[in-house]
Amino acid sequence: MSKNGTVIIGAGQAGYQVAAQLRVKGYAASITLIGDEAHIPYQQPPLSKAYLKGELQGDRLPFRPETFYGDKDIDLRLNERVEHIDPAAKTVTTAKGSTQSYDHLVIATGGTPRKIPVPAPLQAKTFTLKTRDDADALGEALQGAQSIAIVGAGFIGLEVAATAAQAGKAVTVYEMQDRILARVASPAVSTALQARHRAAGVDLRLNEGVDLDALEADVVLLGIGGVAVQDLAETGGLTCDGGIVVDAHMRTSDPAIFAAGDCAKSPTPFWDAPIRLESVQNAIDQANLIAEQIAGNAEAKAYHAVPWFWSDQYEVKYQLAGLIPQRTDLVQAGEGTDGLAIYHFRDGALVACETLGNGAEHMSARRLLEQGSAPVSQTDLKEHGTLKAVFKSRR
Repeated sequence: MSKNGTVIIGAGQAGYQVAAQLRVKGYAASITLIGDEAHIPYQQPPLSKAYLKGELQGDRLPFRPETFYGDKDIDLRLNERVEHIDPAAKTVTTAKGSTQSYDHLVIATGGTPRKIPVPAPLQAKTFTLKTRDDADALGEALQGAQSIAIVGAGFIGLEVAATAAQAGKAVTVYEMQDRILARVASPAVSTALQARHRAAGVDLRLNEGVDLDALEADVVLLGIGGVAVQDLAETGGLTCDGGIVVDAHMRTSDPAIFAAGDCAKSPTPFWDAPIRLESVQNAIDQANLIAEQIAGNAEAKAYHAVPWFWSDQYEVKYQLAGLIPQRTDLVQAGEGTDGLAIYHFRDGALVACETLGNGAEHMSARRLLEQGSAPVSQTDLKEHGTLKAVFKSRR
């Protein structure tokens, strides 16, 4: 095996997972993990919730203590940005001027918040939220603030809205769609969560864009989605299309280079076309598949993991198993934020399940969707009443 080993660009969830799993799988060559942040690899989901609230301290964010990387002979390079990839020479060059050769390269550069022009008077108090430094800056600003305006009613915007409302701030959310989570969730989910936010005093401005020139707030958060960080891949000649394009084994257009996590656009059995998925589950599962192949399993199966997502807002947990096509046959059980389940069927087969406060049904949906050769029908659901009961009947 060549001494050049594996270089991983990006020390987030996917990058960390590749490095850690390579050692678990017995990979003995060198591993270099390069991150452009100053922090050792850490969890991002708590940033908008427990960490922002101060309930989770910074020393609990890292996946592993710093000693882990030395113990596993992983060369962790923090606060270092890769500026160039040369696929022909199999090298990466950083802003510090160092050049590293590789046998395998993994790009795990993630996503970055979408931004819009902000008037000069607002710039100092306008934030986005992706990194720990972002959360620190936002948290510090919120401490002395009375009001926060949030542009966009997606997961990040709503999670911060809940956190800020619980801290006693006056919260206004601006959303151009006619409901929150319009691009993600079913109308019944939106309705239930809208009611919960309004009960907490959040002013939801639906069907309403925001005039930043006239906006009055102590803090402004832009929560209008994200884009893939694909610049390195593009300049390196790799195929990109709203994400770094990979095949079902996470290989890019260069067979020595893989991509994983929020930056990767990959095929999945649960969608009709390649898709970029922003979730912890996706980052972990794609990273595991990459590590398996680099570690020597030439017969690794194509990516087939069931996508799943969650969002915590107040005491409510929203969970989605599977992906929701544009048109599905919906079956709803329950209502409100405690026990709601929405089942999505396409061509008679279950393709997704949304829940609010119903973890057992969510887990059953994930397990049943994994059994792709035996799809759940609407008849199955009607006969047994819940997916939990369907799953129990198949054990």
